[in-house]
Amino acid sequence: MTDKAVFVRYVKDALVNLYDPVHLQVHPLIDALALRRLRGETGGETLRKLLWEAVDALKPAPSVPPHRPEWLSYRLLWLHYIQLFDQEAVQRDLGLAERTFYRRLQEAIEAVASVLWEGYRPHADSLGGGAGEATDLSGESAQLARQKALRLIQDGRRQVVSLGDVVANAVETVLPLFERQGCALALDIPTDLPSACGDPAVLHQIVVNMLLGGLEAAADRGLRLCATPRGDTTVFCLSGLGRARSPEELAALSPIALGRELARSGVGELGVDREADGAPAFVLAIDCVPPRTILVIDDDADARSLLGRVLGVRGYVIREARDALEVRDALAAMTPDLILLDVLMPQQDGWRLLQGLKTQEDTAAIPVVICSVLGQSDLATALGAAAVVQKPISEEVLVATVGRVLGLG
Repeated sequence: MTDKAVFVRYVKDALVNLYDPVHLQVHPLIDALALRRLRGETGGETLRKLLWEAVDALKPAPSVPPHRPEWLSYRLLWLHYIQLFDQEAVQRDLGLAERTFYRRLQEAIEAVASVLWEGYRPHADSLGGGAGEATDLSGESAQLARQKALRLIQDGRRQVVSLGDVVANAVETVLPLFERQGCALALDIPTDLPSACGDPAVLHQIVVNMLLGGLEAAADRGLRLCATPRGDTTVFCLSGLGRARSPEELAALSPIALGRELARSGVGELGVDREADGAPAFVLAIDCVPPRTILVIDDDADARSLLGRVLGVRGYVIREARDALEVRDALAAMTPDLILLDVLMPQQDGWRLLQGLKTQEDTAAIPVVICSVLGQSDLATALGAAAVVQKPISEEVLVATVGRVLGLG
């Protein structure tokens, strides 16, 4: 019988190592929760999904306004453990002092532990507490866990993500397991892979799942992952799979099945194909997008810095201008995909700038989002603005507005 305080420490350690399949596979929480025998999945995969489900259980109802404090614990867990933001980034995004960050993070971890303790410990205790005593959960329960995990991970923010970074991080995640099982992984990845639009945690998990599926189906203890840009798509091919299983059997492997569902959320397609010699291979096609550039026009350095931090970590390229003169210089050097424009500025205010942008042929098509304490959305849209975000700016509203105006979802 696991002590509650020890159980909380187990949960914290599992959250810290959420994307480390080797660490989770031998984690004491698997024994404490009697999870080893879920059909079609490793204990580590099942544990990860239960942690996602427990975090999801802390998400407030849709009727709770996003600025309410009830959202803080969920956002803190999501950013720090699911999105892998470091402490400083989380503090900036949520406006937390260091002491408050640690206190609220501990409270959130204890809340996750409470969800698991109350929801799953009774089942584990009734089985005698050991993994060897556990019985199968039904296929229906396993599917429910998968659906909840998918719903949680698809709630993340879509942003511009470097595919090179995604692959590097995924390989780093699975490499210890490959080494432990004596399977080599050769890489043929261009250094200049394009970017994709999606949630970084989703993209990371898709590539991890493809590699884990390959490890399960490897023929001669050696796999090769290559990437080939093809127009607006980048195609990843994982070869070295055994020939004994049919394409249907390979597609049904648990990591591949879940990866395919995640990819179909709007990222691309994961499936099984055959190479020229007839050998099977896992193929992942990801839709790519060029980096989006945003010009931030504001005379307030702190406001420019805030907007740059919030959007910069999401993959956007940020350019800044303080006044009309710097705006002209910036537009002469490049054409941004979007302009964020303050209204209350000295000499030439935002309304005049907006009118000028919309009456000039070379800038009229650039969408402009007004970011101002004034609001005045009717005037802004009448002058050609695509949207208005009122100061003080909500990070969630800003990111959603930018994504919607740019057509990123």
